Amino acid sequence: MEFEYTDPQTELEKLMGGFYYINAFGHIEPGDDVKFQNLLTRASPPSVTCVYINSLGGHVESAINIGRTIREWRLSTEVGTYLLQQEDASAPIIRRNLLPGKCMSAATLLYLGGRLRHFHEGAQFGVHQFSYKNPSPEHVGQSQILSAKIAGYVADMGISPAFLEISSSTPSNDLKLIDKDTLNRLGVITGGITDVRWTVEARCGILYVRGERDSIFGHHKVMLIYAKESGFLFHAVIEAQGRQTELTEFPLVELVLNNEETVWDISQRALRFVNGADVNIVVKLDDTEASTIASSNGFGVRVRSSGEAPMFLGISPMNTDGGKEQLETFYSVLGGGH
Repeated sequence: MEFEYTDPQTELEKLMGGFYYINAFGHIEPGDDVKFQNLLTRASPPSVTCVYINSLGGHVESAINIGRTIREWRLSTEVGTYLLQQEDASAPIIRRNLLPGKCMSAATLLYLGGRLRHFHEGAQFGVHQFSYKNPSPEHVGQSQILSAKIAGYVADMGISPAFLEISSSTPSNDLKLIDKDTLNRLGVITGGITDVRWTVEARCGILYVRGERDSIFGHHKVMLIYAKESGFLFHAVIEAQGRQTELTEFPLVELVLNNEETVWDISQRALRFVNGADVNIVVKLDDTEASTIASSNGFGVRVRSSGEAPMFLGISPMNTDGGKEQLETFYSVLGGGH
């Protein structure tokens, strides 16, 4: 498999922060996973980078490793080939064309690695059973090990087990094309935003309920925390995408709830700090504020240059539908002055 990395071509493209992509095309060979890792190490692409896949498949274990590397670097995936149009090199933004592609067999495992997974009309996505072609007893055993690796990988990527059911029901000498509606239903396609995932965790002497999601604006987390010495806290982790200065220096910080129907100005009491590529915002809550967040339909944080600014940085309210029970139980056990 070949990998071609392209970054922004003009000063305006650099200023806008996008226009990073990798074309991955051809047959997947043993060692391509190392080649891909070396490319990322050299280029150090940002998480807004998309990997465009056009491949009929190949070596399964290399495909799994590439997919895990895509997820580790928080890259997105798409089926096709993305090409620059060089007719006007002086233009402030260079036109690009997306050519429909094929993502088949082992190449589908690369696609599953994307933090966001896009799928445009004209693309083809095909699956079948994975197995060694030699039917010897040794290879039968290896096929079982390979199947376990694939199942573990698909689960780690957060994909419905029904995806594997479709693959395993199609003989290895055949290919089943999966339509876009089915891919959406299985959660294979995310589009520009994922569902919020809610978890309850404990570490370093604190308990917290965390919601996290990926979107074209980055990987974001919101947390309702309880610390024995401090009480309730709100904590947001914002993938800054190069906006660390604005996120830490814009004067207005607001905690927003219920589709922004409720807004609290927390500018004077919010602690903001940079940690790697992320900006963290932490604020101490009183008992009533914690109760309101726990019972809300969604909460997030926005950072603006002023109250009149129409645009904001931060996290739009994360829907609490999948975490309402955790949040309400969390507060009911720890709230009320306990």
